[in-house]
Amino acid sequence: MMDSICKLFGKRGLLIEPDEIARPPVEMPWGPAFELKRVSSDYPDHSPMWQRAYLSQALRMVEKYNPKLLVVFGSSVFTSLIGLKRRPQRIIYHAYEFISNLQEADIDAHRLMLADVDLMVTPDVERLVYDVRTVQTQPKVATAIYNVADVSYPAAVRSLPADQRNGRFLWYGTLHRHQALADHFTSELVREYQFDLFGRITDPNAGEVEAALRDAHNIRYFGVAPAEELNARRAENIFSFVWWNPEISPGHYYLPSNRFFTSIQAGVPPICAPHPQCVELVERYGCGMIMEDWSLSAFARALARAQRIYGTSAYADLVRNCEIAARDELNWPRQFARVEPHIRQALAGVL
Repeated sequence: MMDSICKLFGKRGLLIEPDEIARPPVEMPWGPAFELKRVSSDYPDHSPMWQRAYLSQALRMVEKYNPKLLVVFGSSVFTSLIGLKRRPQRIIYHAYEFISNLQEADIDAHRLMLADVDLMVTPDVERLVYDVRTVQTQPKVATAIYNVADVSYPAAVRSLPADQRNGRFLWYGTLHRHQALADHFTSELVREYQFDLFGRITDPNAGEVEAALRDAHNIRYFGVAPAEELNARRAENIFSFVWWNPEISPGHYYLPSNRFFTSIQAGVPPICAPHPQCVELVERYGCGMIMEDWSLSAFARALARAQRIYGTSAYADLVRNCEIAARDELNWPRQFARVEPHIRQALAGVL
C-alpha cells in the first residue's frame, strides 16, 4: 500500500515499523519508493512496554517530519494518533484489524477519531459494518480491498504445475489449540494424511503442542521459516488450510486471511472453514474447498475428498482456477486500482 501510494504521486515516503528480534527486515530488491525506519526497543517483542515505546517514538518521528499525508496501518497505531500535537493534512486508515475486539478504551478512541479520517480502507465490508455498529460512528469515506499482497513481494510467489506436487497438505500460521484448532493435525482420525506445518506456537502449553507435532510421523513441523523457504515449499503442497476459531469473536468469523489469497496466488487450492469471504470467493472461482464447519469430523471429511481428487482432472481444474482468480482479481494491482480513485479524491489539492 505504502509503495503504491508513493509511486502514484511520484513522492518519496517514510515507513516506520517496530524492530522485532524474531522478524529481521525484509529485503526489498525491487527498489521501494519509501525509506524504511525500524524503531528499536529494550523491551521484549510484543510486550505492553515494547508497544508503548514504539508508539511513543513513532509519534515523535511523525511530528518531526510533519507529513502532508499519514497512512496508518492497524488499530493500536491509529488510536495512538490522539497524542499527536499537530494533525497531518490527510489521514488514511488501513483498518485490517477487527476494531470490535479492542479494549473499551480503544473503542472509545475510535468513537472519537473515526469520523475525522479522510479515507478508511477495510479488507471486509461485513466486518466494517459490524465495527461501525460497535463504535457508533463512521468515517467520511470507506472502501474495501481484498487482503492480498503483491505477488512479487518480497520475492515472486512460486507456483508449480498440478502434476509436480508432493502429495502433502499445508498449514502456515499460528499454532494454538483453541484459537487455531491445532489439535486437528495430531488427531488419530487424520493420521493417514501427510502435513507440512509452518508457524509460531502461541498456545499456553507450547511445549506440549510442539512435542505432539514432533511425535506425529505424518507431520513435518518447520517452525518459523524464512519467507524464501516458505515460498518454495508452499508451491510443492497439494492443498493449504485456512481457518480461525469463530468462537473467539466475530472478527475471527469474518476472516480476511492473507494466507487464503497467497495460497491462491501460488496455485495451492485452499481448504477453508466456512468463513464468509472464503466461501464467496471459492464459490465464485471454483478455486478451493469449503469445510462443512470447524469440527474435526468436517476436517477429516474434507481431507478424504481432497485426497480422492488429487491427481485427477478435477484437481488440475482447481489449480487452474486459482491461476485465473489470481490473474483476474486477487492481485495487488487490481486491488489498488479499486482504492486509487478514493485516494486521489482524499488528497486533492494536497499532493
